[in-house]
Formats: sequence, C-alpha cells, structure tokens
Amino acid sequence: MKYIQFKLLLLLLLACTFFSCEKQLNVFPTNKLVDGNVIIDLKSAETVLNGVYYAFANVGLDYASLESVKWISVNEILPSELSGTLAYSYGQDGFMNMAYRNSSPVLVSKWKYGYNIVNAANGFLKNIGPVSNIPSKRKEQMIAEAKFLRAFANADLLLYFGHYYDVNSKYGIILRDEFVSADNVKLPRSTVAATYHSILKDLDEAIAALPPLNTQIHYANVWVAKMLKARVLINRGAPGDYNQVINLTEDIINNSSFKLEANLKDLFQVKGFASQEVMLSVQPFPNDSWKFYLNNTSVDYYVTPALKDLLANDPRKAWMYKDAANINGILPSVTKYYSGPAIKPVKTPLVCNSYAFRLTEAYLTQAEAIALSGADLSLAKSRLKKVLTCAGISDFTVVDEATTPAAMQLLVVQEVCKNFLQESGLDWFALRRLPLATLKTLRPGVKSVYSLTLPIPIVEINANGLIEPNPVD
Repeated sequence: MKYIQFKLLLLLLLACTFFSCEKQLNVFPTNKLVDGNVIIDLKSAETVLNGVYYAFANVGLDYASLESVKWISVNEILPSELSGTLAYSYGQDGFMNMAYRNSSPVLVSKWKYGYNIVNAANGFLKNIGPVSNIPSKRKEQMIAEAKFLRAFANADLLLYFGHYYDVNSKYGIILRDEFVSADNVKLPRSTVAATYHSILKDLDEAIAALPPLNTQIHYANVWVAKMLKARVLINRGAPGDYNQVINLTEDIINNSSFKLEANLKDLFQVKGFASQEVMLSVQPFPNDSWKFYLNNTSVDYYVTPALKDLLANDPRKAWMYKDAANINGILPSVTKYYSGPAIKPVKTPLVCNSYAFRLTEAYLTQAEAIALSGADLSLAKSRLKKVLTCAGISDFTVVDEATTPAAMQLLVVQEVCKNFLQESGLDWFALRRLPLATLKTLRPGVKSVYSLTLPIPIVEINANGLIEPNPVD
C-alpha cells in the first residue's frame, strides 16, 4: 500500500514539474489523492495546495477537450446576467429574466464549483496537519491559503444560494469541514449566522498568517483576505459591519502595495497581471481560448440595452463592447478584455485573463459603506471620483450633486456594474444591496427578496434528503 501511495505521489510530482507549478496552475489531484497520505514534505504539500487553486480557477475541458481555466463560466457571466447587463444569445436561460429553474446546468456548475473548492481545501488541511518536516512558517502560510480559499467558496455559496441578507434565517449553506466521504455526504443546511461565523473565522485565521505578497500574484496574500472579509461584511450588514468595512478598506488603500491603474483600459488590454492594481489573478493556460471563444468567437452572450444606457455618456463605451458576428446576426460583444477586431476576431495575449480581486473594489466598497453607515459623504465622493478618473471621466457633476446616502449608494452601485462587468460577481452583489424598491425599478424581474437567491439544484435535493430548498415567490 505504501508503495502504491509513493507511486501516486511520484506521478503527481512529475505532473507538477511538467506543468511548471511556479508559473501556472498545476493538475488538480483526484479526490482519492487529496484524501490520501500524499503530503509527506513541502514539495508534495505545495502540489496539493496547487490543486485547491486549480479548483478556485475552475479548470475544466473546452470543446476541443483541452484544459482551460473556466472562471468566466461560474464567476463572470452569471452575475452580469443577473444584473441585467448581459444576455444569452440563444434565448432565455432563466437568469437575465430571473425565471430560475432548479434543473439548470448553470446552477449545478455554480453549486459544484463552491463545494469542489471546499472539498479540496478540506483534503489539504486534513493531510498537512500531521506532517512535521515542513518549516513551521511555511506550513502556517499554506494552511492560511487553504482557509482563505475555503472562505471564498463558502462566501460564494452563501451569497448565491443562501439568505445572506438575514442573519436570523435558517437558510444558510451546507458547512463542510471534513473531506467528503460516503458517511458525511448528506448534511443539512447550517443557519446563516453559523455560516457567517465559519467564513469570518477562516478569514481571520488566514489574515493572521498570510504574507503581504505571495510568490506569484495568483496566490493569496493578506490584502485579498482583508478584501474578502470586507466583501462578506458589507453583504451581511449587521450592526458595526459598515464601520469594519470602512476600516478594512482604508487599511488596504493606505498600507498595501497595490495602486489604482491610471487608465482602466490599459489594465485589461495592455498590462494585465503586471498592473499594480491586480490583487489576485486567475491565470489561464498558455494555449487557453475558452474565454476568447465565449466572448469574441462564438459571442454566446451579448451586452444588453440596459448596459448601453448605463454607458451612454461614458468613454468606456468605446472599448468595453463592440458589434460582432454571431449565427443570429450582429450582436454587441464584450470586448473589455479584447483589443483585436470584433469582426473576424484574432486571439490577443490578455484576452483570457481573469481577475478575482482588484484594488478598485476597496475604493468602491468603502464609498458604499460610508453611505450605508450614514457618515459624512466627503470621503465617499473622493473615493468614487478617483475611480471615475481612472475610467476616463472628468465631469463629476452627478457626484457633487449626490447629497443623500441613497443617491450616493446608487452612484457607487452603477459604477460597480460598469467597472466590474463580467469580472468577479461584484455587480450582482452590489445591485442587491440597494433598497428593494429601487432594485425593482432597475431589475423588473425581481418579485421579492426571494428573487435575490438562486434555487438549490434539483440534483442536490434528490441526492441529499436532509437539505431544505429555498422558499420561492
């Protein structure tokens, strides 16, 4: 048995060498390997941790059966559809029009995405614990990275599938702190309060041990952990949360090494991960084409009239979308990441890059938290103006005329929807924080607060008799 485990580990390490762990994501170990005694030293621990990042990036096969980073499929398209700024090119899929179907394969993919990360992180944490020949400081950091990734996944699951807006609700998520086996696959949902407690506990422990910068920008650092904590707290909105968000984001803005990109277009189309604004990247494979295919070759999703109206007087309308050919005709394609010709597209170097965290989030999150807290709006306006300047806007009349917290929040949310179009889900999260009456005017498909939560996939309900479905309108 030990010989077999050694051979499996050796094959895993060879795979790591072949795919150059220091430069790109490594092949994700199988569940059996993650749960087995494959961590025997620092090298093997790094290999298995890379597997957790592999799950975070949502690596899968494209239509040509080539490994591809499919972050776009779970973290970019869905939230912008829900926000009303993207639509499916081949008819209604239940998200842009908010007619959710619990049988949707998109829902299944989103659900599995979160729990794949959780499971991989739990397997790593289980097996690194007993290993004593890893330098203690490095071991602490690796454990912190795994806890950050688990917190990210649990937060993502809560914000999409749980009643994140009600800390007294029973509709949290399934909290898993052990590697899934036949004995523990069926579990009930935890409460929202318990879910938040688990996420914040992981984040606080990650913050205590993560470095200011990691070896690569696609590995977690202390600032992204603080940013994720702020993201979680502004969505919870409990007493004292907004002040915590203001303090966390102030710390990030003033004390991290990250800087806003002076020209937002340059970040996506010229500098990419070299930009000082990028806090955590999602790196594609060298021959990756998945994102380019969906956005620019096939044009599976197109920019809606709602987004066009939002960008009507905004210089970003010149480069964030362009008319492109689809089998249904000419549609406005997303060109935020693409600098080539929209008709007869040719793959460009940065077109498949994805961005999990950028510094702009700290500025806009702080501005919104100030408005929600009822504090003086001067700093909020300053933060928003700084972001708008980087987007090429110089007329701040609407910002200066915002004299109420509600008006300020709406301006910030509108900028989030533009700045973070098809990026990391921030657009949908921000839109839902608006008062329900305001949200209904922007997204008429919203019937009640229940519209803010996706249904639990029917495959999960059928497989797990202990889980209670979400209530519906």
